[in-house]
Amino acid sequence: MQYKSKYDTNFTARGLLYIEFRALNSILLSSNFNELIKTEQEENNVIGIATYAARKRAIQEIRRRYKTVPIEFWSQFFEWEQYEQKLALFYLCLKTYPIVLDIHIEVAMKKFKTGGTLDAYDIQMRMEEIMSYDDTVASWSESTLKKINVQYRKVLKDIDMYNGKILNTPEKASPNFWTYFKQINEQWFVNACFIENA
Repeated sequence: MQYKSKYDTNFTARGLLYIEFRALNSILLSSNFNELIKTEQEENNVIGIATYAARKRAIQEIRRRYKTVPIEFWSQFFEWEQYEQKLALFYLCLKTYPIVLDIHIEVAMKKFKTGGTLDAYDIQMRMEEIMSYDDTVASWSESTLKKINVQYRKVLKDIDMYNGKILNTPEKASPNFWTYFKQINEQWFVNACFIENA
């Protein structure tokens, strides 16, 4: 049986997609999501991505992330503050992209426990490790590997978990935000945000 990689490069498409998810508020809350998002891809009524190719790519990733959570997640999402929404979108990235989850667990979480510094080289080293046993990742171009590295660190900056050098606990989220993830049995995400006892 041939080994099939769990990793893909789709995380390189536009990071958190915060502006896009916010624009799609009524579509995300609708029970008719699939049909409405298809229309949005064709007509560009709310998402505001000018070219069809770029819009199609972004919507493809929005669909993937949307599928990783129950529909009730979205009504909760739009009740959170902007900062909490960004953290929630990071949660979707961890759930959707195994490469992001791997880098986060194997590099950032370990680094946080041993002093909290992180740089591009740390992530590059982890990707080289994966390349040693995963032919798919080994086949990725240098520019793709770099994009994932840059995009991952940018996302951490966007959610105030990284200042370009040091990893930080996200302190602006309310206790209720963390409680929500515990209630839906996703305590791992709380821990992934460098919080042990929220």
